[in-house]
Amino acid sequence: MPIDRDKLYRLPWSKVDTAGAWVEVTDSCDFRCPGCYRHRLSGHRSLDEVKEEVKTIRRLTNCDRIAVAGGEPLLWPHTVELIEFIAQNGLKPVLLTHGEHLTEELGRDLQRAGLAKFHFHVDAGMQRPGWTDRTEAEMNELRQHFADLVWELDGVQCGFNITVFKSTLPELPEILEWCRRNMHKVQHVSLVAFRSIPVEDGLRYRAGERWIDPGLFQHSTRDLEELTVTTEAMLDVLQEHDPGYRPCTYLSGTTAPETHKFLVTVQVGSERGVYGYLGRRTLEILQVGYHLARGRYPAFLQQTRVGRKLFLMAAFDPEVRRAAQRYLRAAAKDPRRWMEGIYTQSISLQQPNEILRGEANLCDGCLNMMLHEGRLIPSCRLDEYRLFGDQVVPVPAGRTEVVSA
Repeated sequence: MPIDRDKLYRLPWSKVDTAGAWVEVTDSCDFRCPGCYRHRLSGHRSLDEVKEEVKTIRRLTNCDRIAVAGGEPLLWPHTVELIEFIAQNGLKPVLLTHGEHLTEELGRDLQRAGLAKFHFHVDAGMQRPGWTDRTEAEMNELRQHFADLVWELDGVQCGFNITVFKSTLPELPEILEWCRRNMHKVQHVSLVAFRSIPVEDGLRYRAGERWIDPGLFQHSTRDLEELTVTTEAMLDVLQEHDPGYRPCTYLSGTTAPETHKFLVTVQVGSERGVYGYLGRRTLEILQVGYHLARGRYPAFLQQTRVGRKLFLMAAFDPEVRRAAQRYLRAAAKDPRRWMEGIYTQSISLQQPNEILRGEANLCDGCLNMMLHEGRLIPSCRLDEYRLFGDQVVPVPAGRTEVVSA
């Protein structure tokens, strides 16, 4: 089904006024996931260096949350201290981890430090020890383990990053239904289309004045068919399963503005199921209102149980109106529903940094800007600078000039 942008809210983020930013504390990791663009070059960073970076990036980006990433940040010895420092600076700390080293005790330490949210990377492509050769639907068992663990950490939210391959695309409905069964425990899921550096005849790469062998990237590939999953393709699969499923907001691409780099749906429901969705008007009111009140755009709200007051948005938002009507009908049939909690849960379809028609197509309003040698860059391009000292630019055959991305 074609996407009608008139019915979606275009997220207002920019390079220097964005909801989120990113710091990396180590490039060490004990997993090797398909498509990972982070090379092992320098190991652990010092805590003082990262703290200074947090202060600078907060000033430069006006961010609401900072993602602590790697590598695997739970291998870094100062993660709890950094989370506390970010929280003390009035920002929401988010930890990106594969979760293998998370224990209940460490979870409590992170909770006390002020952690706002976990984002666990869990998908079948990781070939995680003990979870090899599982289907994507079978990985819901491990996701449930992490969701249950975080549920015991009052005030800490739970999210997941899931890489979507051509082979796992048909399994998205089972992930969606698992999410819906965990409306109260899981606040966000990112379904991220697999991307890598395409190696093909007629396409060369350059960094500054230097020609680059794309094979130097650990995430380069000649399997171009695997790079064709799009946000639209993911949406089609989900809407075939549930025709009522609909997004409310998006980000477009830089060199291909017709692409949807982020396509976000926000579900409204309870432990008993989904009542409906938020529409574009609610997202616009949330983003603009938060910016007016606090001077920055929100990455997410810290209150996970929004309650029935959300249905007041029915006065402005037809989607919320429909959700409220479904809730009222359900409560009339079963009065116990009057006592249940009302939650929101966002599902983000993402089409990350890619080479499209011979040009780099990034998110137009990056949520994950970071510092490199005092310069703001998208986090997905960090290793281009670390390996070659500049961004890598694709150059199709017959074109010798470098087009800045």
